[in-house]
Amino acid sequence: MLEKIYVVTDLGPGDGGKGGVVHALSRNFDASVIIKRGGAQGSHGVRTSYGESFNFSQWGCGTFEGVPTFLSEQMVISPVGLGNESEALKRLGIYDPFTLLSVDPSCICATPFHRISSQLEELLLRNNPRGTIGTGVGQAYRMHNALGKEATIRASELRNREVVRIKLQKQLDYYRERYARISQEDGLPGDAELIAENLDLLYDDGFLPYCLDLFEDVGKKLRLESLSEVLKGDGVAVVECSHGVLTDAETGLKPHVSAIRTLPKFTMEMLRAAGYDGEIINYAIHRAYEIRHGAGPMPTYDPEFTARMLPGSHKDENRWQGIIRAGALDLNLLRYALNMSSDTPFDGLCLTWFDQILACDRIWPLCVNYKNAPATNESYVDFLKKAKPNTIEYSIKKPIHKQELFEFVGNTLEGFLKVPLKLLSIGPTELDKVSSNKN
Repeated sequence: MLEKIYVVTDLGPGDGGKGGVVHALSRNFDASVIIKRGGAQGSHGVRTSYGESFNFSQWGCGTFEGVPTFLSEQMVISPVGLGNESEALKRLGIYDPFTLLSVDPSCICATPFHRISSQLEELLLRNNPRGTIGTGVGQAYRMHNALGKEATIRASELRNREVVRIKLQKQLDYYRERYARISQEDGLPGDAELIAENLDLLYDDGFLPYCLDLFEDVGKKLRLESLSEVLKGDGVAVVECSHGVLTDAETGLKPHVSAIRTLPKFTMEMLRAAGYDGEIINYAIHRAYEIRHGAGPMPTYDPEFTARMLPGSHKDENRWQGIIRAGALDLNLLRYALNMSSDTPFDGLCLTWFDQILACDRIWPLCVNYKNAPATNESYVDFLKKAKPNTIEYSIKKPIHKQELFEFVGNTLEGFLKVPLKLLSIGPTELDKVSSNKN
């Protein structure tokens, strides 16, 4: 059985820098497998010291090291996305990416019809965005909860063309009825074309056969495996989770949450239920500053700070997620996330993207509390929308040895959060990760 498992969980709404951390852990500990949970929409970026670069979605961030990926039962997969990502990895020189992938038979599959619904639902919210990546992962999970197995495609069924055809048809019928009275005038004027494009695709009779062919092709390439079988391996595993604690379906900052559960306790429960009784190391991930790609409360948002930290970030904006915002690291939100995860306390914190602090003005701003307090009976989310940050700034001296910087950052954060720093990222590659001398 695996001797140790590292679980990597984002403390924010996502975009915490999980990709580089997972890659570094898989390389440093010679991981034998990456276990994925969450959703297929994640984009976990990896840049290596030997020149490779890729944004992973369903393959794990140890792929460049030849580490195989297992998509667990807690992963909503996208068969179309698997096909596209495989082709992209082939162009990078990975001969047959599917040989590095295995999938739990019970994985729920997100389809293009779920994607259409995800985008339409967001567009129909008009000026009250919830925020979505728009790939349909959340809608697949919601449909599973609403309709059960009759409309839910599992990974084990992908090779059965007739079963997939019947379930795709059920999904199509459901969404056609749901959006039968929708027109492009029901959204904002600027969204009319996007609504029309989605509706046209929904009523394109040739789209279902096209999807069916794609699903069948991917199904033939998938190797099915259970988590209990994966756990029988040797060495170390890394669990790579998508989303972040602040987007947990129940305890996150509603309504700006995912349909899935993102707390680390669900990872732990999955591992223990599969028979794992070995050591689990629970790591929290966050950037050195606050970031949010999409709708949701963010008290420290600062347009000037965003422009300095993320020059040209407007190029990554889209209608589904909205703008990219950045600001001072909000210790209040970090405490909230830590409290929500108290069932499975974190063994350490990994802080990423500190190189951006060093590259700009070497000023590291921290929001230690808020100047105002919630009104009586006011929800936390409503309060956050008008919270006024109380920010202090730390000046990083120059020059500073990387280990000295690690100790300074670690001591500062542990004083506020009571969680030890285990890894500090001061650059894009695995060689730019400074680790604690302790496990």
